[in-house]
Amino acid sequence: MDAEHLKRKLEREIREAVMEFQEREDTTCRFGEPAVGYVSVDDVRFDMLFARGLNGHPREIYRPGRTIILYYLPLAEETVKANEGSEEPAEEWVRAYYESLWLAMAVNQKIREVMVGQGRLISGLSNMVSWEDDKLREDWSFKFAAAIAGMGEMGPAGSFHFDGKYGGRVGGMITDGMYADKPEALEGEELAKAFAELLDPCLFEGPCSEEMIKACPGGAVSAEGIDRALCRDYCRTINETTPVPEVCGKCFRFKV
Repeated sequence: MDAEHLKRKLEREIREAVMEFQEREDTTCRFGEPAVGYVSVDDVRFDMLFARGLNGHPREIYRPGRTIILYYLPLAEETVKANEGSEEPAEEWVRAYYESLWLAMAVNQKIREVMVGQGRLISGLSNMVSWEDDKLREDWSFKFAAAIAGMGEMGPAGSFHFDGKYGGRVGGMITDGMYADKPEALEGEELAKAFAELLDPCLFEGPCSEEMIKACPGGAVSAEGIDRALCRDYCRTINETTPVPEVCGKCFRFKV
């Protein structure tokens, strides 16, 4: 199967996984149309993220990997709006964090079946609930990979904005096949600019608006930025094991 046919098959299988998931009796959340993207592990921005201690490197995690297959699973608009309209994280939003995790596992299984059927090596990059407390971050962020792939951009507290909207889960798998465009040979000023464009919307340092400050129930947001430790401490009251900002998400809607 050539690369284009394979991509179309992956997209069909991912859409099917979403439809099947929403038919389960134990799920309540609804999701929009999933998006799929591909990025080469040779993109130099992965090297820069790793060197600066901001993210794991895909080659360090899975050496045979050459392409990351990415997907974005958008939450239904009513779930996002519910979280914007409450002082504390809305019950629907917190529930969606867990259900989107279950859905991502189902999508990963579909991707694995397709790729194994083509004789390709395939692996996960994260168990999606890993947390490094000393670094105040996950061990690996699919959101950085999706931003590098051009699927969207980073947002406050390491959130991800797709098509101008936020509220969804980014996930993926890594394979030894070549399915992504060859990355640009960035260096010097061009590389510095591309890296800045990747990180600038990922707000942890100021400025933060008064509206954004008031939206944070954990007191982690100030005019100077977002205190990662305070953010972690509040999110731990929601999810003790994995205190990621996604379990709260109250600041995600704001722009730098």
